[in-house]
Amino acid sequence: MTPSAAPLILSADRPLRVLTMNIWAFAEPYDDRMKVLRAGIAALDPDLMAFQEAGYDGQPHQVRDLLRGMDYHVLHQFDGVARPGRSDANGVAARWPLEPLETLSLQLTERSRGYPYAALAVRVAAPEPAGPILFVNAKPSWELDRELERELQAVAVARMIQRHADPRGFPTLLAGDFDATPDSASIRFWTGRQSLGGMSTQFLDAWQQAGDGSAGYTWTFENPYARAIIDRLIRQPRHARRIDYLFLGSPHHHARFARFRTCRVALDQPVQGVWASDHYAVYAEIDVVPTAVPPKELSEEG
Repeated sequence: MTPSAAPLILSADRPLRVLTMNIWAFAEPYDDRMKVLRAGIAALDPDLMAFQEAGYDGQPHQVRDLLRGMDYHVLHQFDGVARPGRSDANGVAARWPLEPLETLSLQLTERSRGYPYAALAVRVAAPEPAGPILFVNAKPSWELDRELERELQAVAVARMIQRHADPRGFPTLLAGDFDATPDSASIRFWTGRQSLGGMSTQFLDAWQQAGDGSAGYTWTFENPYARAIIDRLIRQPRHARRIDYLFLGSPHHHARFARFRTCRVALDQPVQGVWASDHYAVYAEIDVVPTAVPPKELSEEG
């Protein structure tokens, strides 16, 4: 799809809007869920979106169908790939053209075989003052006992980001359903609190930086679609976790300005009894222009 709307301008008054969500593929009630999800996206009006468990079967193509008639460029990790059968994996959408850079398989151990765990890296042709953005959508292993896999997968994704990141440009945006809580090793690695595999990095967690201070759960028993899975696989009646994230590359590693203005859990309420997914979305607004000019002497010193 080629968007036809006038070019969108980013400015001090118009932040970059980003959303990530696991959209639960073709799970029922599919048509009703897609109506709720489409209405929620239209209301939030994001510029960039990362979708996990995005349904793909050639036809239908969940992300393309979801955004049909809306002004987005769309890419799925299996677009143009001859792959038999259904593949629920990563999809991205943006207001501006997308350049695919790399699809990295995260099937790194025997226990991670059988599901297309992967990270999808694209370059988004965003306008100034942001400029091109490296946007990465990751879906590591989901099982609660697979933190070893998630650690290996985190290091592999971080090395992929190193291959494509531009230190002179806008900070890398990393989004996804990471299936790990903030105190886990893989998330501690992403936020710079722990090294893994002889490597360290540091990204800013949108919820930690600009959330409302609550737990920020994105997968919880309060959602009946999640509760059905919890009852079957986890069997703890009040299970709730924050496992969906938006991360922004460290200002130590990128020259362009970026700062989380707001972050909230979104699409977390039913519409006439229908929920958009078993997960909630994470939505953030990112300033791309400093709101205040530093004093001249500070600018000269730093």
